[in-house]
Amino acid sequence: MENASKALIIAGAILISIVLVSVGVLVVNSLRPDEAIGSITQQEVDSFNSKFLSSTGNSVAGSTVKTLISTVITNNAQNVDYTISINDMTASADLSAYRNTINNSRRYKVLITEYATDGRIAAITVE
Repeated sequence: MENASKALIIAGAILISIVLVSVGVLVVNSLRPDEAIGSITQQEVDSFNSKFLSSTGNSVAGSTVKTLISTVITNNAQNVDYTISINDMTASADLSAYRNTINNSRRYKVLITEYATDGRIAAITVE
């Protein structure tokens, strides 16, 4: 009988130790700053880039290029911290003026020329 009670006490002590270690791990993890804050997931990068990648290629219609430039203007206005340049232009006025020079009946070569360190498109060239 004495051995059974000692076994129960030891088992209880082990369970309490496991619970205390688990609670400690949870507390430490909650105090550590989240590493995901300030970074974006690959899915968010893909979603962001998809708005622009559909308008790239060696023979893109002028109307598609105009739409691309409008999308970049909208992006730059909404995301002041992250802007995309087209032919080294980021200002809305410059991009709007450039958009007006695009001929709808012509074909253009549109290339992604630079990516940011997080994988998002940073620069586009229209030739």
